[in-house]
Amino acid sequence: MPGGRLTLLQVGNVGDVTGGTGACVRTVTRALPDFAHVVAFPGRPSDETRAAFAGCRWVPRRRVDAEFVSECGADVVLLHNVSRDLVDKGLPALTLAYTHSRVTPPLADGAACCSRWLADQCGSAAGRVLTQAVPVPPRPAGCGTRSLGDGLTVGRICTPRKAKWPDEIVPLYSEWAERFPAVRWAFVGCPGGLVEPLREACGGRAEFVAASHAARGELWKWDVLLYHHPTLTESFGRTCAEAMRAGCIPVVDARGGFVEQIDGRPGGGILASDAGDFAAAIDALLDPGERLRRSRRVRAIGDERFSISRFRRDLLAWFGETLAAVRAQAA
Repeated sequence: MPGGRLTLLQVGNVGDVTGGTGACVRTVTRALPDFAHVVAFPGRPSDETRAAFAGCRWVPRRRVDAEFVSECGADVVLLHNVSRDLVDKGLPALTLAYTHSRVTPPLADGAACCSRWLADQCGSAAGRVLTQAVPVPPRPAGCGTRSLGDGLTVGRICTPRKAKWPDEIVPLYSEWAERFPAVRWAFVGCPGGLVEPLREACGGRAEFVAASHAARGELWKWDVLLYHHPTLTESFGRTCAEAMRAGCIPVVDARGGFVEQIDGRPGGGILASDAGDFAAAIDALLDPGERLRRSRRVRAIGDERFSISRFRRDLLAWFGETLAAVRAQAA
């Protein structure tokens, strides 16, 4: 990219930093502090979201056209999961589409998907694979070294949408809670209608925390992040990477982006294909020594694979290579 301070306009499909897309937009701003940042989302942001983007210019916006891009003074436009019908052709800036789930991406100078699994779903429109970074979750005050006692805390963190919290998980937690009476269960983002059924399923040994950007700090208190969904496949699964950066061992569905985060790294997180696999993982992690080894391993993998510095290098390489290709085509 040319020298001087450039302006990056990021446009997201959802304006909430507690969700994966909004959190990724925030991470881009952290990876590129030498850019001037404009962020645009539909609707009014929550106070927490606005605070997370302090230092950035915020513009409520859904549609992206040439006039808007010019008003923002953007040199680069990065579109996060914005569908094609909301983006005009021929924007007056280098335009890149970063796809986080299965949408029809806009026509852009460059394209990338957040995982190889998603790229395979998108086919020829996929472009490159650009793995997200995740910051180390904030460590809560007074949260020190992980306990190596006999107890085990197993948590689930997810955006508070009903689609992410299917009723089918309730009997599974009932089965696991009965099999593992020493396990404590924790949930972040659970919709209100599922709180009491899950509390009862866990035999009362359950803690519930409201969804927020800061709630990622709960990962420091948990030994295991357990995520299972019977039908929904995560394109990336940002909470898995966040757990790894906190040394919390992910035990997750052997599907989608989770596989790429864990596969090929022995001794780290655990992929599970059915309820029996999840139970076997919990059983193995009741051993404090096994828990300590895996905790150290997942944190090392997370720091290597999901660092802000690595993300910065990949972003700048994508910007620079795309700009070179645009210039070559115009010559």
